[in-house]
Amino acid sequence: MISRARLGPSKNTTIPLELDEELAFFVAAIIGDGHLKKSKLQIAIELSNERLIKYIQKICKQIFNREFNICPIKLRKGKKQSWCIYMDSKAIYNLLNKVFSIPIGKKSHIVQIPKVIKNSNKSIKSSFLIGILLTEGGKRHGPKRYGLSTASKRLWVELIELFKSLNIEIQTDKWVHKKYKKAYYGLSFRKECLSFIMGECRSGQTGQIFSDIFLKEGQA
Repeated sequence: MISRARLGPSKNTTIPLELDEELAFFVAAIIGDGHLKKSKLQIAIELSNERLIKYIQKICKQIFNREFNICPIKLRKGKKQSWCIYMDSKAIYNLLNKVFSIPIGKKSHIVQIPKVIKNSNKSIKSSFLIGILLTEGGKRHGPKRYGLSTASKRLWVELIELFKSLNIEIQTDKWVHKKYKKAYYGLSFRKECLSFIMGECRSGQTGQIFSDIFLKEGQA
């Protein structure tokens, strides 16, 4: 489906009518490190892995037929260099908010897995997990275990169910952050499960970026 603005100049945006692996990955990346702004119909995603942000730029062209620029973020003291993509598109904004239930504004404590992802096949679920792990995941509880942590209890519970649906055994934990006095929730799994997740994903390019960044580089 092609989306066009009713008034003023605008670039045409293709909105997919079916969920595929690349779209599931994109949605997960926005849930992990993206933001739907309150002030305007703009999506922003900031990452410290240049290869990953370039892949997201590539699949935006593939999915939506839109070319979005990558902007370097001014280097902050004690921080790694990061890059951001700003997506000015009402059609993509509404897709993420209304179809995939991504909240507008601050979302870290209320984000969830979209219902359509939970009801999808193993390949879609694996692609979604790849997007979450590449933006939010890393090594946890030693060099042979990987996982993630989140401030959203609902996301945590739903991720547990998603891993179980793929027959991946996980360990869970939760704690209260001493400084912020807020609850956080974690999960972890054996390193060998990374290859299984990649193998379940039928998208060669999504599986490849997962292998190159997460398995070879060790962390997104």
